[in-house]
Amino acid sequence: MRPRTKLQVQVLALSQALPDLSIDQKNWAFKNCLKHVAFRTKKALSCLDCGHVWVGPPVNKTLISRLHTTCDCPNCGVKLEIQDSRNKKKLEQRHIIIALIDVVDGFQITRFFELNSYHKAGQPVHQYLWEVVQHWFVPNGKTTIVARMAPFGYNGGFTGDLEIRPGNVSANIGYRVDKYNIYADYTYPKVKCLPVYKRNGFKTKLKNIYPYSLFTKLLTDSKVETLLKSKQYKLLSERLNSKSHLIDRYWNSIKICIRQKYFVKDAGVWLDYIELLSFFNKDLRSSKYVCPKNLHDAHNKLVAKKRQFQKLKEAEKMRKQIAEAEPSYQKEKGHFFGLVFTKGDLTIKVLESVREFMEEGDIHKHCVFTNKYYKEKDSLCFSARIKGASVETVEVSLKTMKILQSRGMQNRATSFHDRIVELVNASIPLIKKRMESIKVKSKVSKQQDMAAVA
Repeated sequence: MRPRTKLQVQVLALSQALPDLSIDQKNWAFKNCLKHVAFRTKKALSCLDCGHVWVGPPVNKTLISRLHTTCDCPNCGVKLEIQDSRNKKKLEQRHIIIALIDVVDGFQITRFFELNSYHKAGQPVHQYLWEVVQHWFVPNGKTTIVARMAPFGYNGGFTGDLEIRPGNVSANIGYRVDKYNIYADYTYPKVKCLPVYKRNGFKTKLKNIYPYSLFTKLLTDSKVETLLKSKQYKLLSERLNSKSHLIDRYWNSIKICIRQKYFVKDAGVWLDYIELLSFFNKDLRSSKYVCPKNLHDAHNKLVAKKRQFQKLKEAEKMRKQIAEAEPSYQKEKGHFFGLVFTKGDLTIKVLESVREFMEEGDIHKHCVFTNKYYKEKDSLCFSARIKGASVETVEVSLKTMKILQSRGMQNRATSFHDRIVELVNASIPLIKKRMESIKVKSKVSKQQDMAAVA
């Protein structure tokens, strides 16, 4: 849209004068943000970067083949990951978002570039890098968005020119409403920021964080500032995403961790663990409990203890709980039932009853049932199965359309983890399609109700 205020006119003029990425920045993106692959057949290897084909370790089940999982291209010198293949000739890497954080004429700016890469055996790679979104911040809290059109959210791609966009972005992550609150898969390491953000603890480390949420909350949310200055990056990510309420609830325990210099490396498991401590009325201000030496072991022991408690003391109550929770779960998530993703011997299906949550928790010894994940309105849980046997439980956010977690026995990743993540990410459009049909049905139902009243 056309700029309507003095601020928008100034931002658009500065935006149009911004330089393109430098050669060094582009080379960094191509080198660090893409997979570098070599396809291996019975006869030769093919570098998908430069297209060079050469004779190498053959694809078979011998020891020498299993030992050679990487190689260096003799032509371009790039270290490549070897993928054994018979028919696969193409590889696409699309919608990779790279952030560049800079200061321009008193504005704090975050520039987002979309990287797409197309590979074919025997041919040089074709790469396409273009700018899609800009966030212009001023310390008084005003933010201006310059972006290309994203009609279906940024996961659906961009089109058109860079223009001033409506300021409907929220620092709280959501689906569609916040389509310009864009997630950066990678951040260029050379970062510049205004002194006011440095004062509040801004660092160059921005992994697993939405830059828009960080810059808008860093000057107004004291907990964000504290987590950033104490280098509790995993908890900071949860504060800026979907578990902000748990950070508030257990803030005193987090302060104990900060004082003890205990760095939470897995925020999701730690928050679940603290909830379990709360369930057993443990002292949440004692470093003995909130700073375990082995988080996963301590978490798993409490999960087992809670499950045993539920089995021995609340068997009847559990049956009633399932019966009472089932209608609500069926109503809330019933429109997703029947979603099944399959690739080879891997099948991923939606959990279609509260009892299935309990079965998943029993199989893998994790807390998907004990912590009532079936009540989470903004997430959808799946069972990943190999030849019919459950291997991991997957939770997908219905707001961000990202995988929140995928965990197998005792919250650990299995040997099938990468295959599961790849299949779920490839199937996100099917989940979105279900959400679209839900909105259409809801709109039609409201219209019918209004017509009936009239």
